[in-house]
Amino acid sequence: MAARKKSANINLIIKDQTGDSISEQFLAWILTYGRYIIIITQIVVLSVFFFRFKIDREHTDIKEKVTQEQAVLESSSFPDLETETRRVQGKLLNIRTISTRQDSLIKVIRFLQQRTPTDTIFSSLILTTEKISFQATSGNLRSFSYMLRQIQQDKKFSEVTLQDMSRKADGRIDFKIDAKVNINEFI
Repeated sequence: MAARKKSANINLIIKDQTGDSISEQFLAWILTYGRYIIIITQIVVLSVFFFRFKIDREHTDIKEKVTQEQAVLESSSFPDLETETRRVQGKLLNIRTISTRQDSLIKVIRFLQQRTPTDTIFSSLILTTEKISFQATSGNLRSFSYMLRQIQQDKKFSEVTLQDMSRKADGRIDFKIDAKVNINEFI
């Protein structure tokens, strides 16, 4: 008898998986691609975890720095400095106002100096930022009328009033004039 040959069945063709159930397909997908997704997810989670440590450390450092700066601010006399600064600014404003008024008053005096005839002499002059009052003596009627006209016609003065006027025997004229000063015209 001859020896019987055994034949082996080897199937080299891949089995078609289209006929597999959904659970078998899902299991196959998880075993192939799922492990990559899980590894990538773990890498992302660990990165975020370590990044959180870094952010917490920076937050703590900034908080400590702010606390130190607050302590420095509270310990120094900055409230006193602010009060002092405001006080100095108020004084500077007052100085500026007074300086402007003084300049304006000097301009009023220069105006009178330029418009006063040479034979007119002032005996008194009261000058404020709102009002001017003066007594003077003019050598003749022409000088007196020239000066009165100069003051009345100029917009730098308003409400010009001749308070007193008298003529002396030698032709001189004594007079007193009050007027409101428009100080803004002199600035």
